[in-house]
Amino acid sequence: MLIDPLFGVMAPELGWVPTPRFLLRRDRILRLLRGPSLGNLVEVGCGSGAILHELALRSEDAVGIETSSRARALAASIACSGRGKQRIVEAPDSEWRRDRNLVCAFDVLEHIEHDGAAIAEWSNWLTKAGALCISVPAHQRRWGAGDEWAGHWRRYDKSQLESLLAANGFSIEHIECYGFPLGNLTEWYGERFYRRELLERKGDVSKAEATGESGVDRNYYVKKFAWLDSGLGRMAFRLANAMQSLASRTDWGTGYLVLARKL
Repeated sequence: MLIDPLFGVMAPELGWVPTPRFLLRRDRILRLLRGPSLGNLVEVGCGSGAILHELALRSEDAVGIETSSRARALAASIACSGRGKQRIVEAPDSEWRRDRNLVCAFDVLEHIEHDGAAIAEWSNWLTKAGALCISVPAHQRRWGAGDEWAGHWRRYDKSQLESLLAANGFSIEHIECYGFPLGNLTEWYGERFYRRELLERKGDVSKAEATGESGVDRNYYVKKFAWLDSGLGRMAFRLANAMQSLASRTDWGTGYLVLARKL
């Protein structure tokens, strides 16, 4: 395992490589959460634990919550392989009461049926004026096979997301729409792949089961990662990061990234 400046955690021997959408999101998250210390943090639905591993390097105490046993095992392996100090747990600690400086949930809220109740619970973990950093897929009109495959309940429109956070006692400090244009292209191209995957699924798969696989299923990407990790692939991805940065104040992308402060 290694941490690459452009791609972050790379651990093909553990079955983990980053996808283009993950990398676009990672770039914006790390820019938004820059600074010497993040204090005590929790990442809800940490999946592989790849972003958590990087955030933990600048935290006093870092915990990842992951309900999927497969994802939890991968996150623990990445923490161990990278000698990280983050802890990976299945459920929140009952003692977390207003002692966390930062709660993160990246592409998690759309997997939760009662999203307002989830935000209210996360708020209870935060200190006064603590921060919530979340990402969600943008624009309900873009709902497609990829959302169904991943076990989403919804995508979010900007006004809907702003109202949800305000209703639960948060003031938005930063909101952007990330991913344009590469995220749009990969989402469009991925529709054909996900439609095929849905047809090949055996039996009924619940949203919870689909959610558990969505963040760590990298079989397809492990085979394709060599191209992304080539000189040309890296050059293309640096350009993609620059372009999404220029477009972040528009509403053209495929996801919203928000930093909100508890009132």
